[in-house]
Parts: sequence; structure tokens; C-alpha cells
Amino acid sequence: MDDERVVGAELERLAANDPLAPIDPQAMLTRGRRSRRTRRLLSGGGGIAAVAVIALGASALNGQTAATPEPQIASPRTTTADPDFTAVPGVPRGEDGAGATLALAEVNRRCSLRNPAVERPVRPAAPNLQSGTTVQYDLRRGDHAANCTIPGGDRPSAALAEAARKDPVPKTVADQLRNCSVHFWTDLRNWKVLTSDLQPGLASALVAKSPSGRSIVTCILEITPYEGPQLSADSRILRTANTGRNTFSQVFTTIPGGQHGCSPTTHDKCKGWLYTQTGRMPSNVARVRIEPIAGGKHDITVTDGWFALAWLSSDSQARPDAKATAYDKNGKVVQVLGG
Repeated sequence: MDDERVVGAELERLAANDPLAPIDPQAMLTRGRRSRRTRRLLSGGGGIAAVAVIALGASALNGQTAATPEPQIASPRTTTADPDFTAVPGVPRGEDGAGATLALAEVNRRCSLRNPAVERPVRPAAPNLQSGTTVQYDLRRGDHAANCTIPGGDRPSAALAEAARKDPVPKTVADQLRNCSVHFWTDLRNWKVLTSDLQPGLASALVAKSPSGRSIVTCILEITPYEGPQLSADSRILRTANTGRNTFSQVFTTIPGGQHGCSPTTHDKCKGWLYTQTGRMPSNVARVRIEPIAGGKHDITVTDGWFALAWLSSDSQARPDAKATAYDKNGKVVQVLGG
């Protein structure tokens, strides 16, 4: 190009008169072309620019620094975007954006992003405000109760939210993880399900571990007589290192008939009382059987102490005297409660 020949001649003149180290005109021209190509990528390639900005934001939020690699025009990763989730401003993506302890001001900021129509702060009474937990808004005269599950860094697309709305209690754990992702604003779809339970059409409960092993999610999806489809307030994302264990007796001190009574006008599939729970018990327990006084039985699996329960008791009187039996991996009875 003409401009490059002119610049090259000028560089040759400077090199001849420069008393310092010699200048390589060809190398400087090459570097100039590379800089111009980088500017084109950042100004004209929208998808590539977006990826670069998101990566920079995550590094800054994590307090990390990273060297900028040489742009790779043919790299497919620079042009591929997940259509199901977008970044939440100021929040790390994925696992890093979930389970962290937050200041009240940050909780209010995130909840306003999630529920822009709600112009009220959340109640400051909660001792540990963490992303992935559910908090209540401060109530005013004339308000109805409303909750906010403090969102993480992955905002679900409208299509993903609509899929969850149409199928609030899915039959498969893959779709349950999809719905949990929508509720938590954290992409959980590749997390490993440790245990799960399902009461078709009414409730599902699962416990899953992140690919890194640093985090655990407990997610209960349920349809209650009055609130309709919802994420149970007991659901949360927490750091694995901070999880403890309850004894079997603490988990099942008394076996209740259920938490939610069934309404025949709104629940044609619900006859009795619905009971949902997740938690962790001793690691030597591998299976639990619940036998209500009204008859029948319900078994749940236990993985490293983690259990998930979504059980419909047919006992219309909800008598809290069902029997719970814990078994080890060899089928040996560990402990019996009630009955």
C-alpha cells in the first residue's frame, strides 16, 4: 500500500540517523498492522467484543489479573454465546456468582434487577444474606407478601423462563436442574445430581454438586394450594465446606403428616398432605424408608448423607407418627424412629 511505502521510507531515514539501537522498519510495520486488526475486532465484531468485556468483568470482580492473549480470528470460542443465559451486571458468572455473602445494599440491587416492578427493599433481619437464598420484601400497608431469591450472575432467557413456567415440576432431573437454574439465576445444568425425589405433578426435590465440588445446591420445586408453582424457601446454594450434618433423629424427630394440605378444588392430583425436605445426615445411611400409619411406603436414596424428599402422605389426618427406617449400603438397619 502507498501509505505503508511512505511510512517505510521515513522509518529508513530515522534508522540511519538514530544514534541508539537500530530500528527494524519491517517489524514496526508488522506490529502496526496487528494493532489495526485488533481495533477492527473490538469495534466491528460485536460478538467478539462482548466476550472480551464479560471476561474482563469477571477477572476484575475476582481480584485477578490475566495477560491478554493474541486475538485468534478463527477461534470458535470467541463467537459462540449461550442463548439461554446472559451476564448480570456486576456479578460473576456461574458458581462464582452464587453462595457468596452479600451486603444488604447489594441484595437490594440484585432483587431490583430481578423484580423491577417491586419498589420495596428486602427485610434486613436475615443474619446471612447470600446469593441463592430466598428473602422477604419489607411489607407496607396494602402489600401482599413477596419473596426474592437473591440472583446469581446468569440471567435466564425469556424462552428458558417460559419452559420452566409451562412445566413447573418436571419429571426428569435434567429439566428440574433447568427450572432450578431459572429460579436461582445460576446455570446449574451441568451440576451433578447426588439424590432426588419426585411426587409427580406436585413437587420435586434434589441435591446437586458443582463440577468443581466447591458448592452444593438444594432445590425444591412445588405447587402449593394457594401460592401455585414456586421454589421452596428452604432451597439454597451454599459452599460445600460450610455444610454440616444432622443426626438421623434430628432429621426425623417426628415424621409429620405433611407441610401443605391438599385442596380438592385446586389439586386433582393431591389427596392428603405434601411433605418436602432436603438435608444431610450421617454418611453411613444409604436409604431411608418412610411408612405412614395410613399404609404404604416411600423410599429415598442417600448419597454421602445428602437426601431429598418429596412425599405425599395419604393420611388425611396428618398424624405425625409414621415410621422412618435408615439402612446402610448393605441393607442393614441403622436406626428406626417412630411407628
